[in-house]
Amino acid sequence: GLVVVFNATPEQQQQRISALAGTPYTLHPVQANGSDDTVKSASYTAASGTFTVPARTVAVFTRAGN
Repeated sequence: GLVVVFNATPEQQQQRISALAGTPYTLHPVQANGSDDTVKSASYTAASGTFTVPARTVAVFTRAGN
């Protein structure tokens, strides 16, 4: 139920996982409710299965409803 995306680059990156398209994921509550505004801008587009993560950030996504 978790997807972890590591972005060690100096630019925002997108990681598409076609097999997850249609599956709802959200940023893990610990990160979503934390004090790091950068990680809070990480996102997921369910229609395409694409995770978007800011530069030099590790984002943890959890399957919605779990």
